[in-house]
Amino acid sequence: MNVKSIAAIVTLALIAFVAASSLYVVNEREQAIVVQFGEPKDTVPDPGLHFKKPFIEQVIFIDKRILSLDIRPQEVLASDQRRILVDSFARYKVVDPLKRYQAAATDRIASDLLEGIMVSTVRDVLASQPMQSIVSGQRAELMAQISSLTNQRAASIGLEVVDVRLKRVDLPIENSQAIFRRMETERQQEAAEKRAEGERDKVKITSDADRQVAVLVANAERQSQIIRGEADGRAVKIFAEAFGKDEEFFEFYRTMQAYRAALGKDDTRLILSPDSEFFKLFVNSQGGQNN
Repeated sequence: MNVKSIAAIVTLALIAFVAASSLYVVNEREQAIVVQFGEPKDTVPDPGLHFKKPFIEQVIFIDKRILSLDIRPQEVLASDQRRILVDSFARYKVVDPLKRYQAAATDRIASDLLEGIMVSTVRDVLASQPMQSIVSGQRAELMAQISSLTNQRAASIGLEVVDVRLKRVDLPIENSQAIFRRMETERQQEAAEKRAEGERDKVKITSDADRQVAVLVANAERQSQIIRGEADGRAVKIFAEAFGKDEEFFEFYRTMQAYRAALGKDDTRLILSPDSEFFKLFVNSQGGQNN
């Protein structure tokens, strides 16, 4: 290989190197800023193949997608002087890459700047609202206020917030414990009231039941006395009628019942005079005793 061939190869290599240094590609997820010795010279928002001055200009790529920012939890004093712990996040995008580059050279610095703006905005908006509004259905309106105020403040660094959400709104630990104790006391008082009401209803129901039982027993006793009296009256009537029909047989029947009652047991012993009226049926008509 002669000298001319070597020179041609070196020349082609230099041309290829210079051409490669002059070209850059911006994909659809990015936008670019061309800087010369740290000074911005051009903004490239469109994807495709682009040219720059080799060795002099540099290209800085900035993400154009929607990014997420997890904001550190912060303690906020609501308008009703209640302290709450707020955990939130935001979704944002770069709308002005030049301002973003001038305010923050890297994505990390940009997110830190936006987080500081968000922390201040969340505190300002929530501090003007009572806790009830923050935890109730008005949260969407509050998020809109936070987004609007944040965008006003973030415009200077080329960022736009597209969404803000409160992940969690809690009371600080010491407040939560105090509220828990208060709620526990309230529940205990409510339980005591319920028990007292139950005891009162129990006494009332028991007294009413006892009264009804006494009335029922009294009515039943009265009815039984009436029935028993009527039955006794009918028995006396029947007894009198039977006694009037055959007095001798009736006397014999009653005497036999008396014998059965008195002598019905094997160990019964009676010490009576032989001529006692009680043994008149044991004496025959001639004056002797029946065997």
